[in-house]
Amino acid sequence: MAKSPGELGRINYEAYSESVGHRSVHGEQLPEWPDLADHVRTAWVSAACAVVTAAGEGGE
Repeated sequence: MAKSPGELGRINYEAYSESVGHRSVHGEQLPEWPDLADHVRTAWVSAACAVVTAAGEGGE
């Protein structure tokens, strides 16, 4: 079953957070997905949608 844009955004954010040890570039703890500001969650969803679109176009 296909993931919703919101789910893809969450997956992207959580993978990023995990890859950087849940720390920002300033060493602060990154918030959990539900605690992100709305505009930040929206940005992660937009990024995930862009990747899905690019992948559907052959990654170009």
